[in-house]
Amino acid sequence: MICLLPTLRVAALSLLSFVLLAPATTQAQSTAGYGDWQLHLPNSRARVMADAGKRIYVAAEDAFFYFDKETNTTTLLSRRDGLNSVGVSTVAYDATTDQVLVAYRDGNLDLLSADGTRIRNINDIKRKQLTGSKNINHITFNGRYAYLSCDFGLVVLDMTKMEVRDTFSNIGPQGAQIKAYASTVASGFLFLATDKGILRAPLTADQANYRNWNLDLPGSDGVYRTLVTHNGQAYAGRSFGNVQRYVAGTGWQFLFAVYADLYLNLASSSEGLLITSATGSTRTVAVLANAGNTLTPLTTVANAPNPQAALRDRDGNLYIADGQRGLLRTTDRQNYEAFATNAPQEATAFGLLADARTNTVNIFTGGYEEASNQRGNNKGFYEYKDGRWTNYTRENFPSTTQLPDMRDLIRGTRTADGTLYVCSYGDGLLRWKGPGEFKQYIEGMPGVPLVSSVQGDPRYTRVMDAVAAPNGDVWVATRRYERPGPGLFVLTPSTDTWRTIPFQELSNLNRLVLDDFGAVWVSKFRKEGGSTGAGLFAYDDVSKAAPLYFTESNGLPSNTIYALAKDRKGAIWAGTAKGVGVLDDPGSAFVAGSNPAFTTPIVRRGEGIGFAALADDIVKAVAVDGANRKWFGTERGLWLFSENADEGLLHFTTDNSPLPSNSIIDIAVNDKTGEVFVATAAGVVSYRGSATVTEGAPKDCFKVSPNPVRTNFNGQVGITGLANNGVVKITDVTGKLVYQTTATGGGLVWNLSDYNGRKVQSGVYLVLSSDADGKNGCVSKIAVVEK
Repeated sequence: MICLLPTLRVAALSLLSFVLLAPATTQAQSTAGYGDWQLHLPNSRARVMADAGKRIYVAAEDAFFYFDKETNTTTLLSRRDGLNSVGVSTVAYDATTDQVLVAYRDGNLDLLSADGTRIRNINDIKRKQLTGSKNINHITFNGRYAYLSCDFGLVVLDMTKMEVRDTFSNIGPQGAQIKAYASTVASGFLFLATDKGILRAPLTADQANYRNWNLDLPGSDGVYRTLVTHNGQAYAGRSFGNVQRYVAGTGWQFLFAVYADLYLNLASSSEGLLITSATGSTRTVAVLANAGNTLTPLTTVANAPNPQAALRDRDGNLYIADGQRGLLRTTDRQNYEAFATNAPQEATAFGLLADARTNTVNIFTGGYEEASNQRGNNKGFYEYKDGRWTNYTRENFPSTTQLPDMRDLIRGTRTADGTLYVCSYGDGLLRWKGPGEFKQYIEGMPGVPLVSSVQGDPRYTRVMDAVAAPNGDVWVATRRYERPGPGLFVLTPSTDTWRTIPFQELSNLNRLVLDDFGAVWVSKFRKEGGSTGAGLFAYDDVSKAAPLYFTESNGLPSNTIYALAKDRKGAIWAGTAKGVGVLDDPGSAFVAGSNPAFTTPIVRRGEGIGFAALADDIVKAVAVDGANRKWFGTERGLWLFSENADEGLLHFTTDNSPLPSNSIIDIAVNDKTGEVFVATAAGVVSYRGSATVTEGAPKDCFKVSPNPVRTNFNGQVGITGLANNGVVKITDVTGKLVYQTTATGGGLVWNLSDYNGRKVQSGVYLVLSSDADGKNGCVSKIAVVEK
């Protein structure tokens, strides 16, 4: 079956054409411009560094960034800045060509000028047909060549011609294929740390012939992983052993002053050989004096708890890539300054919640495996407000009187007073008003009907979802597979009392949504029905009649349901293992004699006409924006569809956007700002959409940003606070109509073009808007000035 949508990539790329011209985000986090992206990726898990003079480029586990030595700021880099892939494996600076070589996990390569103004792509390795990993572990330079140590062997890259010169794979003993971890050039030889040990070949020899490689230091996989040239000699670190040095004409010598269980990085400096290593659970950076017999520790667990690599710049500053604190710098070896972006503590994300009333977004880090196994994640949750992240984690709030000890926090909801209720897959429900102001509801507490899956052990009180009702109640869905019984409950916060919905079939539940008629729609846990799922139930809390059961026989495209959402017209949407289904009039489900059924949206416009939208995709997330458009998350990226999902509008992937992964886990839309927050398998990003929601009648005239704007502005002007879905006209000061459209919810974006697509001239333009009845009118001005 043909599904959506090849040409959507073109649309998304044209949308991003101006994004790539926008300045990169800096350490201070701010809301992105309309149609732009913001990365909420932590740079705290730093691994590899490259000193490019005025900048230190750093590859972290979850992000790639540079540190500007002059401004003392960090800047995250992604496709929005012109990079050609995601997931940086390593980075290195070539002083000969004054370029930074960036290697990605998929084998793609980018060559950056040292100041980042020019990016050139080399995709030879990525395009190469290989079985297995294309990961690049290490880069070293010699003359015009870069030596890339890869999981499949050694690649020689010509930095001048920007092309792969050679690839060596079967150069181990007897022609065995090797896995290369690091390389270096010294004493006329090329040295290679591999899974077979240390190999050595003359630079003048035919390196494609395995007979020209000598196995100097045999070792099983993982014994030798580090190599560097220092003062003209090659150095290698042997796991559970000493550093060794190659002396021409003599061979390898042990340096008994240095011992470690694991060598993470070796780096040459004018001060001596910098050694990053681990012994037991302690990781340190030390310097081996050039005389080779004095080892001086440079770090402690307090200032660098998890160092991965170190370098010394020409000014004598010591930089450390730390796996916990990010990039560190010290000038006196006593005080260590950390340079980390304000971001979620880790990239892990399972659920998202956006609340327009409080203008907050929450990330919940817990979760469970697809087979229902508990992860045991105790990493808390994160909150984004006023452009800043607060990480509610044990590291930041060590006392259990500030933050409860709860595992696998997966989803949440907020009541009208701003109180946050958080679901835990194991530790019940959390009512949260701030540090020290919380209450945990779990099996065994007086008056709490929640039931653990394991009798006698409350640690398996699995709350799957929670939704706040208009009357202030909180509906709670639970899973108790091993102990069948009712799993749907209602908490009334005003009295702190519970009631149970007494139907046995409402057990082992998952996602939850309330309709506009007092009914609740709740899906069964996916494992309940084996590989086919188990559909969903609808329960009317007004009539309190027996729940209605919906499966594929009632129009659902699949019984396996991942997400539920109610749109702005009251329709219920279900994301399933075979696309999406919608019930336009959920109220009819409880009318006697009715036969309600879900329908599958059919694409009516654009590519894929006549086929069900996303029918071949597992839709894991569904969100509704201010214009009632639908955002869907799949394993093939992020999709925006029209209100009825009969037209695909945008399709974002790692190929045409800064998404760090195509695997979308959850989506949440902040109706106040129009931002679409996207949780992926590799972290959270947000896209600044145009659709906002104006609560009630506009009280003030709408806001325009940016304003004034220059004629050469390549972005979009955003207008918010409009009457929802109202008519908007833009005229010049004489009243001549320049552009007319309908607001997307309570917002609108304008690209400074008239209705013929021509850019407007400098001047003052009037924005006039009113609702469908011609009321709530307002006039604002946009000043367009010369560049």
